[in-house]
Order: sequence, then C-alpha cells, then structure tokens
Amino acid sequence: MVCHYCGFSTSIPSKCGNCQSPGLSTRGFGTEKIEDEIKIIFPAARVGRMDQDTTKGKKSFDKIIRALEERQTDILIGTQMISKGLDIENLTVVGILNADNLLNYPDFRAHERSFQLMEQVSGRAGRRQKRGKVIIQTSDPDNKIIRLVLNHDYVNMFRIQMEERRAFNYPPFCRMIKISIRHKERELLNIFSGLLARDLKKTFGKNILGPEFPLISQVQLWYIKTILIKLERERPVATAKKIINDAIERLEKEKGGSALKIGIDVDPY
Repeated sequence: MVCHYCGFSTSIPSKCGNCQSPGLSTRGFGTEKIEDEIKIIFPAARVGRMDQDTTKGKKSFDKIIRALEERQTDILIGTQMISKGLDIENLTVVGILNADNLLNYPDFRAHERSFQLMEQVSGRAGRRQKRGKVIIQTSDPDNKIIRLVLNHDYVNMFRIQMEERRAFNYPPFCRMIKISIRHKERELLNIFSGLLARDLKKTFGKNILGPEFPLISQVQLWYIKTILIKLERERPVATAKKIINDAIERLEKEKGGSALKIGIDVDPY
C-alpha cells in the first residue's frame, strides 16, 4: 500500500491490527482492483493500466498510449488522466465507473468538473468512421448532470451552474481565499484554527466558512484544517490580504502558535 500524498508505503496486513481477525478483503474502485476484475471477465484480453503508479517513468505515458494505438492493448484502465487528448482510431467503447464519486465530491465545482470530464472522455470513443459507445455507471441515472451529458447540453449546464453560484455566492460572483492550517497535534490544531476563524469573522462575518478538516486531513505527521473566505468582487484583495496577515501574526504570537504551518491560496480553483 502506497500513499500518493506523502510517499509512505507498507505491506498489506494479513490480519486486523485491532481485533487480530484474519478475514480482511480489499474493497473499492482502485485501478488495480478493476484490472483484476477485468482479467477475470475478459481472460483473453490484453489489459493495460494508466495511473500514477504506471506513469512514473519518463516515457511511460507515451508507451502505454502507443500500445493501445498499435493494438497491443485491448482494454485500457485508468484514472482521469486517461481522458486527456486521446485520439485512437480503434477505440469504440468507453466506460465511466462510479460517476457518483465525481458528482458528489465536496467542492462547488464538482458538477462543472463532472460534466466536463464525462463529455471529454465520451469524445474518446468513435472519433473516426465507427460510431462509439459510452457507458456511465451510476446509482442515480436521473441526475440532472448526467441527463445534460447525455444530451450534450452545454447551454443549460452553464445556465444551471450560474444560477446556483449566484444564489450561494460562489465564483465568479465572489473571489475565494483558502487558508490551510497545519499542526502536529490534532487538539491544538482545533484550538488555533478556531481562534483564527473567530478573529477573521470580526471583519468578514458570515463570509467565513470553517474551519473544517479537508478530505485529506493528515499528511505525514501534520493534521490539516482549512478556512474559506468569500470575498466580494468590489472589495480590494490587498486590503483583505493585510487583514488576514495581521490575524495570522496575532495567532502565531499565541503560546504554541510558532509550531503552526499556515498557507494562503487566493482563487484556489
């Protein structure tokens, strides 16, 4: 098992570290897991895989694509990188597994990105003379984004997204500033991030979201929390920057505050 965030690796345990039960089984939709399943379903097929592990080499990406172009690979499994700019004459079927993961990702751009990715990967099939087929796996086939993809309806996609973002004050109707706070002790991180949020709310009020743990809430020894600030378009960024920097300086002067790592990202999208 390898963590793609910090590089830590360890062998797969043979038993549970808590109850010592040996009955462990792997789950999920990882590319290696899918590759194993595909080989069972299509035992005669030559299967390739494109993900972060198989494209570490300098020319590995090109080699994988060339094998597909030259029909040395029958089925190619991959992460989202597989959708980027492929133009393969004999590629006629594209499958999108577990589209719900894309649609339900906790980010205001999730629907936009899902639509874009599904449209993009759909364009990989049948780019020449043959008509292609796209299969989308979902537990919610009536989802409005999937219906828009099926109809290639860019206009209504844009209209719906703009209405939602205007209603909930998300870009492009505001600017966003993300503050990432890290500390090696979880409880101290909770305390310090709470102090910073309360300080910033004196100026920004209800435009402060958080602090919350992000999806990846720990990398190596560091716990992470984030604060989001929605900044009105007419408000000068330079003024907001000074207010934020002053608040961070006050926080770092608190007892134990020097052990914090704080990063600021303007328009983090």
